[in-house]
Amino acid sequence: MKTKAIDNLFTLVLFVKGRDEFSQRWLKYIDEIDFKYPVIISDGANDGFVEKMIKNFSFRNNINLKFRQFDTNSGFKAYYEMKRDTLSEINTKYVMICDNDDFILENGINQILNFLETHNEYISASGNIFNFEIDNWRNTTYGNLFFLPKYKYSRENDPVEDWFKQIQSIFNSFQPNFYNIFKTSILTKIFTETADLNFSDLTINEFFIQLRSNTMGKSKILNSPHYLRQRGTSQISNNFDFSHDLLQKNLPNDVRKLKNFICTIISNENNLNKERLFDTFDKSFADYLKIIIASTMLRYRFPRLYKIKKCIKFLWYERLFFISLNIKKIKNGLFLINNSLNDNDKKGLIKVIKFLKKEKI
Repeated sequence: MKTKAIDNLFTLVLFVKGRDEFSQRWLKYIDEIDFKYPVIISDGANDGFVEKMIKNFSFRNNINLKFRQFDTNSGFKAYYEMKRDTLSEINTKYVMICDNDDFILENGINQILNFLETHNEYISASGNIFNFEIDNWRNTTYGNLFFLPKYKYSRENDPVEDWFKQIQSIFNSFQPNFYNIFKTSILTKIFTETADLNFSDLTINEFFIQLRSNTMGKSKILNSPHYLRQRGTSQISNNFDFSHDLLQKNLPNDVRKLKNFICTIISNENNLNKERLFDTFDKSFADYLKIIIASTMLRYRFPRLYKIKKCIKFLWYERLFFISLNIKKIKNGLFLINNSLNDNDKKGLIKVIKFLKKEKI
């Protein structure tokens, strides 16, 4: 039986558009773990599939689920407005966003909520983000889960005391806060501003969320894992062409909007020289862009080396599948042992492993 305290504490939000087989898996997982907090699914595809799926789903448990239909086919602005409008309807104190190809871990969620409830000066917090792939990076919903290295954070607390160093660290040592649990009022404001700014590039939008939240309060990284990401399944994971993508965006204008908005706030609230903040921003972003361009252009600068790399991957993933499979099984066991996980964290991860193998939890 759900209590009023639980219903008013936290909401989990899933934004979806396509990848319907992952949405089905996500919904089944939430039901199988009997998730106790309210859930909102906002669908931007506007094709009726997700709504029909929810309507016809045979729930085993009493999941507090709300569905919202949007149409984001017109572009990023509609996507930003979907996030803004969804968040504006949430009445709980805290909120978290997730993706349909990933898994939330209940013990980590509870640890973060306990931390935020006892540390009111923090506007958001995250646990460790773990990563996995299925059967040698296959874009599939079920199979053998193999753990990948967990995300390595360079900062456990944001913001740092020096705002010039903070800007540098965001671009040079970026760490996502998209999967943080936020105070709902904070994230709603950020998403409202995002809809107004209407960035043409989603990476710039990620930088905005990171920087803007830093100006609004403190964030913390906790040790307990709360999120498990499946790698190789995103809509831009395969055959992403950075050059072609760049031509479709207005990156210079996005960067100027981001710089003016954030640096003006930091300057006004901390009595800092705006021009110096601008210079720090420009240099830091330029350093970030150099690294991105260099890494994405390697396949074109060294095509033969790239083909050799692809061939080695193919041999390891396909021809030597039996060997790689057994090595990964050993690594899985060591992963669960060597990451200083408590019993509840281990149980949560094992639940996902069994779920992906289509075993009962």
